[in-house]
Amino acid sequence: MLYVDDAHGFGVVGERGPDESSPYGSRGNGIVRHLGTGYDNLVLVGGFSKAYSSLLAFVACPTEVKEYLKSAAGPYIFSGPSPVASLATGLVGLRVNERRGEALRATLHRLTSRFLAGLRGLGLGTLNTSGFPIVEIPLLDADNADPLGRFLYEHGVFASVVPFPVVPRDEVGVRVQITAANTDDEIDHLLAVLAEAAARFPLVAATGGPDLG
Repeated sequence: MLYVDDAHGFGVVGERGPDESSPYGSRGNGIVRHLGTGYDNLVLVGGFSKAYSSLLAFVACPTEVKEYLKSAAGPYIFSGPSPVASLATGLVGLRVNERRGEALRATLHRLTSRFLAGLRGLGLGTLNTSGFPIVEIPLLDADNADPLGRFLYEHGVFASVVPFPVVPRDEVGVRVQITAANTDDEIDHLLAVLAEAAARFPLVAATGGPDLG
């Protein structure tokens, strides 16, 4: 039995094919389809919070596992139904994906590639070796994580601070999430702010580029 957490991939990555709009694949139907594998002996957990901005999640699993979870999983037993607003946003998100998903994924891939290329141009390193739109930027000194986060916020950039012990000390830094709603001007602004930040809070230097597809 294999357990797969596809919280970040669902709605973004999907099945590969000659008509895909980007290396992320088509349809946004998740990492299992993206890798061309099947669902036998698989527990797949996915969420709508990343791609669809909805407080929904799901578990897809064999019937035997489902029946066990229904009687033994505390979060399921003691929870209520999903909020109507979450269901509504999830349904709208699926409709948007059906109509415009491929174009949005192409935009997301282009902006992410542009940002990663810009980071390399600044000589800054990232833990992102995949070319996907979650970009971790580590610090040389882990104690600078909170000051760096405040500096970015004060300069119009919202980025999640990833502290120790959530990650190892040599991976402490900030996590930038590129979205299809971002613009080229915003990517330029982000790179300019990071260049200024690197002068105050030394960041890890680039060692190589990700596979951008």
